[in-house]
Amino acid sequence: MKYFKTFLTALGFIALFYFITPNMLYAYLDVGTGSYVIQIIIAIALGGAFGIKIFWRRIYSFFKKLFSRKKINAKDKS
Repeated sequence: MKYFKTFLTALGFIALFYFITPNMLYAYLDVGTGSYVIQIIIAIALGGAFGIKIFWRRIYSFFKKLFSRKKINAKDKS
């Protein structure tokens, strides 16, 4: 019964969205839109790389501790 209510709620939102949105959309994509999207992708990649660079020691030490614990635990069981 819980899933049925969730299904009806989702179906209601989909129907509402369908009836509110227009049937035809007339949109114009400027010539510079492609280069803007490429700039956004490059900015995300560089921002992620910079974030990894800043926190590299923490990331490295986390994984080093994580894998060294498994090796120690495996040796203790033998």
